[in-house]
Amino acid sequence: MKLVKKISLLATAMLAISDLSYAAEPNTDYELKQVVIVSRHGLRAPLTEGADSLINATPYKWQKWDSTGGFLTAKGGALEVYMGHYFNDWLVQNGMLQKNTCPTDEQYYAYSNIVPRTIATGQFFTTGAFPGCDKIKYHHLADLDGKDPIFFQSINDTSKEYVTKVVAEIEDFIDQQNLASSYAKLQEVIDYKNSYDCKVDKKCELAKQPNTVVLEHGKESSIDGPLHLAFWMVDAFMLQDYEGFPAGQVAWGRIKSDQDWVTLAKLRNAYIDAAYLQPTLVNRTIKPMLAHLNQIMPDQQSTEQAKITLLVGHDTTVGPIIRAMGFNDYTLPEQYEKTPIGGKIVFQRWHNKKSDQDLLKVEYVYQSTKQLRNLEKLTLASPPQRVTLSLKDCQIDANGFCAWSDFKKVMNNLVN
Repeated sequence: MKLVKKISLLATAMLAISDLSYAAEPNTDYELKQVVIVSRHGLRAPLTEGADSLINATPYKWQKWDSTGGFLTAKGGALEVYMGHYFNDWLVQNGMLQKNTCPTDEQYYAYSNIVPRTIATGQFFTTGAFPGCDKIKYHHLADLDGKDPIFFQSINDTSKEYVTKVVAEIEDFIDQQNLASSYAKLQEVIDYKNSYDCKVDKKCELAKQPNTVVLEHGKESSIDGPLHLAFWMVDAFMLQDYEGFPAGQVAWGRIKSDQDWVTLAKLRNAYIDAAYLQPTLVNRTIKPMLAHLNQIMPDQQSTEQAKITLLVGHDTTVGPIIRAMGFNDYTLPEQYEKTPIGGKIVFQRWHNKKSDQDLLKVEYVYQSTKQLRNLEKLTLASPPQRVTLSLKDCQIDANGFCAWSDFKKVMNNLVN
């Protein structure tokens, strides 16, 4: 992407910081004491360039991107600037920050996985939240070629018993998904019957091709086959839409309706669920992250934990946390993904002054497909989407609060 376009996008985001409309003041009976934000990285370019499996599955040529595949786009940076500024407004409104001041190390701690798109996401979010505060420290592993165990959900058990159980759960899940209509829609969109796969290799029906579970020690789980192919193709279409490609270029203009998106998104969501969220697998692979969360959200708040923590990972971070912790199922209005690009799980420690009790509230904060595509600025009056989540073993009240002590029981049982 040309430098002038990058500057224009980021300047637009930064200029909007001064254009605010504030919402009503919160209930003064509750005091916000701690916030932990677990974020998926922001808008990136898809991994279509040179990918033979994607090239051979359609007669159409994949659109060129100005950004390198897998890297945050300039628009992705601008969207995170908007989100960061919105969070600052919300935190100021709830008394955790002072307006127009830079946070101390005790107030704000940002840490990301070592992938370029996660580092960039956290940096842009931080810039939006604290413009002009160039002394804020941003943290990640020093070895950029390594694997951060907090974010990398690797297989550490390849015993026959464990592998057999995991494979059975994944295969059973896929069998129950009834994906035939979604595969058929994808084949229509990509014109699969005229692809190299069909004409040369005689693979003409995705639904009839096998999926193979791959579990290798030290690597993340994966699935070879049509579901993985569908995941990457639908992912690419969504990213084209978020980036703002003309409608005639998004999936070559062959996605015609919201229902088409819903039908196709089922494939992407199913792959994430199958490959990363099945119980025997997820309860073990996400444990380092859960242990980290348990440590930074202790029984009693202390000065050792920052009041505001940002952790930036992937959909394979956010999804496993939600599944392993036992959150009830949820719906995200105005989105097709279960773990949207740039979406954030926001753990909040509130203190009820009347009962002198700490409470937990968890929300999914994310941008709708429209907000992403249109690069809409976010303010308290025009906020991102917010959905309250609930834990099965931490009953919430009408305001979305559950007892912090019950939450800690859930966490301690998971990590001990």
